[in-house]
Amino acid sequence: MIRALVTLLVLLAAPAKADIVRDRIYHPVSLADTEVEFAGDPPLPLQAVTADGLALAGYYWAPEAGNDRLVVVFHGRDYNQLVMARRAEALREGGHGVLIASYRGYGDNPGEPSEVGLFGDGEAWLAKARALNPEGRIYLFGFSLGAAVALELAARHEVTGVATLGAFTRLADQVPALLRPLLPDRYDNLAAIARVAEPVVLLHGAKDEVVDPEAAVRLEQAGGANVTRVNLKGGEHFVPLESIAARLWSLWARLEAAAVEP
Repeated sequence: MIRALVTLLVLLAAPAKADIVRDRIYHPVSLADTEVEFAGDPPLPLQAVTADGLALAGYYWAPEAGNDRLVVVFHGRDYNQLVMARRAEALREGGHGVLIASYRGYGDNPGEPSEVGLFGDGEAWLAKARALNPEGRIYLFGFSLGAAVALELAARHEVTGVATLGAFTRLADQVPALLRPLLPDRYDNLAAIARVAEPVVLLHGAKDEVVDPEAAVRLEQAGGANVTRVNLKGGEHFVPLESIAARLWSLWARLEAAAVEP
């Protein structure tokens, strides 16, 4: 995710402005430039409105009758909510609900992405999830940059469970030390995970070419006893969720049951 950013930052001849650097951190793609085909019924489009008045578009599969579980999914720095909806469709397995969140500036949404902005967007989507599933259980899933949003929300709010895929430790660790002062956003996952009380599942591909798998080890250490690290053998930065969805839901159920045991 960030190696291309390193090269581009090095090429900057003048002192970097925050908006210039952010153009290299975030890589949104228009919905018109992405085509997907769903394996089953397509999700419903819906919106969440942020505290600063932005209407953000996302997608939603409602839980099946008798199922009270809903997972909010946060995508990474690339593409948009439509691509993530196709990638996360497998999380519907077992009749679970899936809410695909999006960010300002992504997928034709208004606004410009930033750390403060994305955390605010996450707040709006979590509120939307609670409105859609008021008596049910809420889980958070974040991929790459979206892992930072999921962990920060879990640190701020009570949820049932959290999972990340390809999470980095902090944004600054992804770039050389000399370039760190140029970064306008921090995304400190080490600090966030230490504040999360709910069970956290850290999924990381053993062959991740973007974020060193050692990041998952450091996050596990920072999170403590409520963190379960899963090493995905052969997995790269993104691992198809069809291969891990059932395992994740089973693991969440087991961790949830363990948390309520006397």
